[in-house]
Amino acid sequence: MQDDRANSRFAAGTGGDETTRGGKLLWIVIALFVAVLIVLFFRSSLSRISVIEIQGLTYLNQDQVSAQLGVGIGDSFFMPASDKLAQRVKRLPQIKDVRVAKHFPGKLEVRVQEYAPVAIELDGKGGLSVVLANGIGVQPAAGSALPAKPVLTGWRKNDPQRAALCQALGGLTAEGIEDFSEISPDPSSAYPDRIRIFTRSGFDVLTTVGKLKDKIAILSELVENREPGTVVLLDSDTYSPYSAQTDPSGDEEAP
Repeated sequence: MQDDRANSRFAAGTGGDETTRGGKLLWIVIALFVAVLIVLFFRSSLSRISVIEIQGLTYLNQDQVSAQLGVGIGDSFFMPASDKLAQRVKRLPQIKDVRVAKHFPGKLEVRVQEYAPVAIELDGKGGLSVVLANGIGVQPAAGSALPAKPVLTGWRKNDPQRAALCQALGGLTAEGIEDFSEISPDPSSAYPDRIRIFTRSGFDVLTTVGKLKDKIAILSELVENREPGTVVLLDSDTYSPYSAQTDPSGDEEAP
């Protein structure tokens, strides 16, 4: 009787061990199967970039952005991460902002926002370049028309006031500066950032880079409602039509 009970306990213990070993073996098989699937997936075309779509380009071209991305068709879809790719593209000086998104399977979408054009300037070769809001000059695409922006004359490329002017122009609406024809530096001891603006409507304007944003509404009102003349928009504002300047008795008016 005691031998039978002992044999029964032995059999039960043996069965439990076999069940445990069987469970472990099953998990090993499943893990190996998953590992094989992962290896096959990463070696398949599903894990590779199949399409690169770049949008928002005006002064850059597809090849420049693709080169900066550092990845191409057939490269890994998952690495580098989207934010890493965006950081690479943003190193291009023309780029103000960029968004990179991945759409499975295989599509890499790049949306760029370039700095806005604010002016036109003669380049070192005698041609015209487009000046962006961050102050850099870029070549317009072949066959494309130049934007209707003021011409910068007399500026040194490394002049900090030039960079500040471009930034200020970038903060104005297109309607606010569409009448500007030419902008040149005209510094004085009192106003080191003073500028002279000639408008297409015939006004000669003296103001500063720092005051431009606050004075643009006054200038717009003058252009719309007064005859052409000289305008001073500094600490005090004055307006004198050209017709009054030819008359010795003419006085300057406040805007």
